[in-house]
Amino acid sequence: MSTGKTVTTQTNFASKKLLGKAHTSNLKTDVNESIPSNVSIPSKTVFGEDIPNDPGVEFYTLYSASVAGGGRGTVEQVYFDIVSLSDTIYDGNDPGAGGDEASGEGPHGYYLQLPDNYESTSSNPNKGSGVFTNSKRLYDSRGELQLVPPLISNASPNRYFIKLYKGDPSNAANEITSGDTIDWQFDYYSGIIFIQDYDASKVPLTASAYLYVGKYLDEKINDISGSAGGGGGGIFTEANASKAFTTSSINIGSGVTPTHTLQVKGTSELSGGVLHKRVVKSANYTVTVSDYYVGGNSTGGAFTFALPNAASSTSGQTWVFKDEGGAAHNNGITISASAFGQTIDGENTVVLESSYASIQIYSNGVDKFYIF
Repeated sequence: MSTGKTVTTQTNFASKKLLGKAHTSNLKTDVNESIPSNVSIPSKTVFGEDIPNDPGVEFYTLYSASVAGGGRGTVEQVYFDIVSLSDTIYDGNDPGAGGDEASGEGPHGYYLQLPDNYESTSSNPNKGSGVFTNSKRLYDSRGELQLVPPLISNASPNRYFIKLYKGDPSNAANEITSGDTIDWQFDYYSGIIFIQDYDASKVPLTASAYLYVGKYLDEKINDISGSAGGGGGGIFTEANASKAFTTSSINIGSGVTPTHTLQVKGTSELSGGVLHKRVVKSANYTVTVSDYYVGGNSTGGAFTFALPNAASSTSGQTWVFKDEGGAAHNNGITISASAFGQTIDGENTVVLESSYASIQIYSNGVDKFYIF
């Protein structure tokens, strides 16, 4: 019985996972696997904002995806410290170690961490809070500190490829290139470097890469839903750069006069729900496009509500008429579209003539009204 997974098992599992398949048999290739699979990731580690295709090259400067370079930056080029993992020390020449070339004994695994002066050097507005702190290890952040992988860009050169240095990074001679004989590879998610063929003369000490400093998907969703608690949250965005929806009401509509007012649930003006404009009249009244509930006090006599010109309203705009006085059986409330030669379901007028009767009427935005 084997004491560990074979190379075949490990390779099949990894390759099939990346191709969206579950590994069920070493005798099956990926095309023969019928059960789907995927890599599971939480929303708090998914990039939620645009990343520039070709960022600038100044260190500790934020770059955005905007052509003009404006807006909130989402990436920052950083010099990272590289630290070896003590439990990865072995001699690559030993049988089963996996070294393809002559290799001395030394650490094969390394991790990236933010430099010890990150908070005093960075342009990141979140420096000093959360995971953006001095000497924070990338793998210890559980995905909240991530480097932007090269797959994000199709620029040439692609600036998102990480660079490793065995000494002072300002000296180009210290760079350890991707084609170097130590055969290294890098995990852009966890910030882990693996060196297959250890060479004591080529130990990485510093790395330069682009750190993602934008919002993750969970924060963007909170911004949309308003659950983050900030002003201007919900489905509404800023009206302009200096005025956000932070008051208790939001006017919805076109032109100077809004058609409706949405009251935020829980304010002092309203205990909850949506507030529509209401007017109550006991005499002849010309309805406006800003009205919604139109109540009639029928106790003092009959009167008429004249509808506005349908062309001055929006297609689908609705009014609700109600006998609030309860005397429409004696004092009918007439709703008329005749002032502009228009009709309501083909008639010039309709009449509320039973106690507490109501009717809903909408416009086609051109020349007619309909009952529903």
